[in-house]
Amino acid sequence: MPVPIARLYILKGFAKFLAISLFVFISLLVVLNFVQVINQGVLSGFSFYFLAKSMVYLLPNIIGMSLPLAFLLAILLSLGAMSQDGEIIALRAGGFSFYEILSGVFYSALLASVLLLVVNNWLGPVAFKRSTDYTISMLNRVTKIELKPRTFQKISDWVLYAAEVDSLTGNMRGVKLFRRINKNDVPVFINKINAVGGRYRMADESGLEVELSDGQFSQTDCRNDEKILYGNFASYKTLLPFFSGNSDGRRLNQREISTSGLIARLQAGIADPQTAAKYRIEAASRFALALAPLVFFLVGAPLGVALDKRGRSAGFGLSLLIIFFYYGLTVSGMVLSRKYPALFPWAVFAPALLTGAAGIWLWKRNLYAK
Repeated sequence: MPVPIARLYILKGFAKFLAISLFVFISLLVVLNFVQVINQGVLSGFSFYFLAKSMVYLLPNIIGMSLPLAFLLAILLSLGAMSQDGEIIALRAGGFSFYEILSGVFYSALLASVLLLVVNNWLGPVAFKRSTDYTISMLNRVTKIELKPRTFQKISDWVLYAAEVDSLTGNMRGVKLFRRINKNDVPVFINKINAVGGRYRMADESGLEVELSDGQFSQTDCRNDEKILYGNFASYKTLLPFFSGNSDGRRLNQREISTSGLIARLQAGIADPQTAAKYRIEAASRFALALAPLVFFLVGAPLGVALDKRGRSAGFGLSLLIIFFYYGLTVSGMVLSRKYPALFPWAVFAPALLTGAAGIWLWKRNLYAK
């Protein structure tokens, strides 16, 4: 039968542009995320192992972001090239309907939306949490620290300040050390150490060894203002480890929680209304963004077929306009839903509904008219 051959031919051209577009978008986002991690200061003796792990676990989210963009660009470029070469007209003259010609691309869009549902709601958040864990571990395992005078330097759970620092000898003057011990994200104890002078040196790759002289030590109980430990010392020696012992108990961002986890937390009750709104909007936006390939098929197919004599540059420009319009409306809808709860969830799904409606109109106007 000629129809499967025609579908296979169209899918082959579409798949070529999809692979190229995916490679470009994924490479760009990988580089941007890599630069972002580097800018956090991990070049000061960072671990290649943790960096590689962090980037690998970012890939599901990067693919989830790149797939809709690449899908739209591939539709416009592949169908535009076929229209420009007269292949769409030849298929239509052979008696094939637009449904028969584009059904393979439609099923590809449906498959991409199903894949995004899995990535956005489960695989992406789980992988993003692992990536963040490795990034934090990498930052906390920095093994090359350059202390600067009159600067607060965070080293794992401690914050170090020195009025004067000699990087050659390791001598310090006017030293202050702070540490806050949390339990379930609530401060329990606050440790403070003040010293007239001191020295520091690197203790292999385990931490920063600090020797202080002529100072005071205090520990405040945040649950009981009347309870405080205080003492003076002539000499004090401690190790500030590079790796924080409290990293496992960190507070998760909503992007690091699966949709089932967000729903479970909402059902259990959240005291902070702002946090509850973030969870609801995050869960709804994951479903809305998963519709992007289907929506882009509806609007991209008729536009791609219409690009018969306008060249591939027009398809690229149209894809950028549609992407800016769609994702601009999506971000605006999320912001409005947070500011005006009555607009939730309609404002989140409005971009998909509006773009899909525009695509159906284009189908009726451009495709069925031919």
